[in-house]
Amino acid sequence: MPAFFRLRREAATAVRAGDASLARTKITEALALMPTHPGVLLSAARLTARQDPAGAVELLHRYARLGLILDITTDEALSPLAQRLDFAPVAERLAANRKPIGQLAPIASLVGAPLAESVAYDPKRKRLLISQVHGRKILAISADGTASDFTPTADDLWSVFGIVAEPKSRTLWALTSAADQTRELTPTAKGSNALLRIDLDTGEILARYGAPFDGAKRQLGDLTLATDGTVYASNSLGGEIWRLRPGAQDLDLLVRSEEIGSAQGLAVSPDGSALLVADYPSGLHRIDLTTAEITPVAVPTDLSLTGADGVLRDGQTLIVVQNGVTPQRVLRLSISRDGRRVTRGEVIATNLPDLDEPTGGVMRGRHFIFVARSQWSDFGPNGQPREGLSPAKVMSLRIAP
Repeated sequence: MPAFFRLRREAATAVRAGDASLARTKITEALALMPTHPGVLLSAARLTARQDPAGAVELLHRYARLGLILDITTDEALSPLAQRLDFAPVAERLAANRKPIGQLAPIASLVGAPLAESVAYDPKRKRLLISQVHGRKILAISADGTASDFTPTADDLWSVFGIVAEPKSRTLWALTSAADQTRELTPTAKGSNALLRIDLDTGEILARYGAPFDGAKRQLGDLTLATDGTVYASNSLGGEIWRLRPGAQDLDLLVRSEEIGSAQGLAVSPDGSALLVADYPSGLHRIDLTTAEITPVAVPTDLSLTGADGVLRDGQTLIVVQNGVTPQRVLRLSISRDGRRVTRGEVIATNLPDLDEPTGGVMRGRHFIFVARSQWSDFGPNGQPREGLSPAKVMSLRIAP
């Protein structure tokens, strides 16, 4: 993947320099490495449209087969292609990709600016727990819909990102990071990260496992729990995966790799041999838990996992929340037991009004309870909420057996 990232940078540099020929060469080489990358397909089509319009149409057809949408009429480079006869089936496919799929049921609406991120479930008390990035706390939603603070806002509790419950030990694992979106952040804390072990009954923080404060770009954003009790956490600002082994007193680094640009959601493969990690710019990767070898997960030619965020394993399948493509969507992926390949991808929710920067969730029975509207789209580059933002929403999506 380092070569892929480099080629995209070189293509962009060539475009800025006005060297279209070199840009086409570089983007074509990048596309050969990742044939289903939506952004690269569109870049290649734009750079090809004038010299080879038929080739550009074929590139757009490949994009459309991924289930994504595009308004070609607003694209200066691509709009002339709309008049071609061979573009008609592409236009038909792009239109079909706008069809709503799935049905969401409301669970909770969070007013203000909590910036919701992740959901966990406590079966003993029959309550949902929702982490808040801007709100700096974890909210509990009881079975009757009553909301209460599970963890109150505190100076040493920064933005709360991924959370996962371990009901047998009555533990909630949570990641906290001092991020741009952290409300009333003390400047000296910026860049701090920690894994928290929290009492699932009381909300008391029982232990804190800090990541190194070494100047590296780091934001621990998502986590998963293996059957042996190991907690794995991803760094969304780079290619790091950290872990806490059972009984350990400190986090240790599993991998730091340029193969991954922005590590997001993660899950253990069905056979327990590997960690499956979503990289926002390049899709799903497999990390061997014995050798730490990183390999891209093979996917069908009609599937792109670029822009994947939340990842949750459900038996032999993965539930993936993909908010970095248009339209944003929830996928169900059939995977091999060793996690080396995706054998089938199915869109189970898309083009729905309540899907707005969706993030993570949890299975409760056969329902996926997740943050459908997080409010990430309502926060500006300075990390602060815009005026008049709509509530964050937690929704339920029925998952077939």
